[in-house]
Amino acid sequence: MMKQTNLQRIGSLVLMTIALTFIADIQVSAQKKDYKPGEKIEYVVGGSYPEQWEEGTFVKATPDGTQPIIREKPNEFNKGGFQMATQWAKIRPLSAKSVDQATVNDTEADNSKTASAVTTDFGTGLMTQEQILSFLQVKLGDKPYAPGSVEIKKELAEMIKQRGLDFRYSDTPDFYYKIAKLGANTGELNFPLMYNYGEPTKEKELMGAWNLGKIGAAVDYVKNNRVYRQGETGVANVGTLTLNANGTYIWKVGAKDSTSGKWRKATSKEMTSEGGDGIVLLKAKGEYDWLVTKDRRTKNKGQWIGISELNIRQINEYGSRGTK
Repeated sequence: MMKQTNLQRIGSLVLMTIALTFIADIQVSAQKKDYKPGEKIEYVVGGSYPEQWEEGTFVKATPDGTQPIIREKPNEFNKGGFQMATQWAKIRPLSAKSVDQATVNDTEADNSKTASAVTTDFGTGLMTQEQILSFLQVKLGDKPYAPGSVEIKKELAEMIKQRGLDFRYSDTPDFYYKIAKLGANTGELNFPLMYNYGEPTKEKELMGAWNLGKIGAAVDYVKNNRVYRQGETGVANVGTLTLNANGTYIWKVGAKDSTSGKWRKATSKEMTSEGGDGIVLLKAKGEYDWLVTKDRRTKNKGQWIGISELNIRQINEYGSRGTK
């Protein structure tokens, strides 16, 4: 057998290259469509298994025509979507979905109904631990710190304030650890969970006479990722506060000193983490405005209120009745 000459070997390589290029061109031509710049397409998300298709935009082909350049869907890192080159086999016209569109529409409609039923089925009345956990699992799932999670927790906080709770947060360590796993043991929820046990306060519950006592300034502190409030009890029976349904009040300190004036309903912002009604005593003791709210944390017998100077927000005094 005669040996191949260098010229023959070179000729063979050239022919092989031409053949491979021809085959590649046929494959590209078979996959390539006449996409137009700005046309909506679907593309395979890189590294997804099984293949996941997302909606994107065709930008143009590379100069040699071997690859399409597309713009991915917008995300939190790039509001316009990243631009990248991919393969022709990994894009397709938006209308060329692998399943019948009518079936997709029907399925999406069913899923929408199911999702709506789940996301709004959080009951009524006092919220339970199960309803709170369900809300967090539906709204946050396995992404407790994703963009928008803070707003979701604030949404739940407002729901808690409006409905109240059927359990005391301080008595539920197991529940605390469950919401901690969902990233919900944060300021948006800790205080609403602490201050909203029972039915939201109604204004009429605050009316009438209250026996007053003084307590030291409350101090909030964090221990083991939980927020606590510590207050030092001072002197009991230091006066009375009478709240009248006609919008007036009388605040007596001792036998002689007293202040009287008008009150107004507290705003939601002034109530901060507490739901229900509260009232603001206008130009009360010390010529300051004072906030009066029902104490929904105490386990003491009878009825209790907290009285705090509106701007400083320290609970300086308390009121009670029916404690015997």
